[in-house]
This record gives sequence, structure tokens and C-alpha cells, in this order.
Amino acid sequence: MLTISSSDVIKKPSFVTRPTEITFIEDAKQHITRSVVLPYELYEKVKEKIEDELYLFNNKKALSAASNDAFMEIESVCEELAR
Repeated sequence: MLTISSSDVIKKPSFVTRPTEITFIEDAKQHITRSVVLPYELYEKVKEKIEDELYLFNNKKALSAASNDAFMEIESVCEELAR
């Protein structure tokens, strides 16, 4: 894993356009990680999991707390049945 600053991206854009490893891009002033760049081969392996997590995250924002809890119970049962 590689950690670079946002100014490093300007100096060497290949960190983002052709990553060879997982790259964390941090804010140059605050030193807080703001972005993560994955090599495409790794992205292909985790793509479905990322999409599942984004779906759950977006539903959590759209539903009330009680509705989200009910959804999470149903969702976990559906995952088990799908296996």
C-alpha cells in the first residue's frame, strides 16, 4: 500500500491512472486520507461487494431507523438463502 499527498498526484498522475498497488491519497494540508485508488484487477475482485455495501448505505440513509433494522434482518436472511 502506498500513501501519497494530493500534490503528488499532480507531479505524477500515473499514481492514479495506472496504479500498481492500493494507493491512499491524503489531503496535503490536513494529512487525512480523502481517496483510495485500486488497481483494476483488484477492483474486479471486490466490485460486487462494494456495490452491495453502497446499496445498504444508500438504503440506510433513505429509511427510518426501525425500517432499516427490519430491512437488515430480511437482507441477511436473503443472503443466506442465496448461498
